[in-house]
Amino acid sequence: MSIKLGGLIAGIKRAVVDAHRSIAEQHMEELAQYFVPAEGQPADLQFPDGQWAARSVVMQVPHEASRDGKVVMDQREVHVPLITLLPLRSHAIERFELLTTLDFALAPPLEDSVARGEADLPPEIVVNLGHRGPHSAEVKIVVHANDLPPGYARLVGAYEKVLNAQLPT
Repeated sequence: MSIKLGGLIAGIKRAVVDAHRSIAEQHMEELAQYFVPAEGQPADLQFPDGQWAARSVVMQVPHEASRDGKVVMDQREVHVPLITLLPLRSHAIERFELLTTLDFALAPPLEDSVARGEADLPPEIVVNLGHRGPHSAEVKIVVHANDLPPGYARLVGAYEKVLNAQLPT
């Protein structure tokens, strides 16, 4: 089977872009479980549009208090955002590698009637997949992922600050 080298690279790029898009959707689905539509927002609101409030649980936290010169243990209610209790998974493609042997050749020149102004362009490189020939080469294509957006960690950090402000010192 033959394919143009540009088409092979474009296909690989498209696969990686689609994978990243799928990962972004997974991130949004995971984040959505920690939030509910804010007051006044429609119940069928789709995350992340509109305004959202963090889902939280109320926990009783022990707190030392002084009453009439005696130290007693009280319980204080703390609203704990769920996003601070569970570790967020990081879905990311860290590295993509493709190692294969390809047979390279120049594409036959186009006829004048077909070329229509493309005569000045360099000839296409055709890749024969699954065939070893005199112009075979082992090719390794490596794609590295970008770092996660810093806003992801800042969001969790902000809710941790809210939680810490509620805890007794």
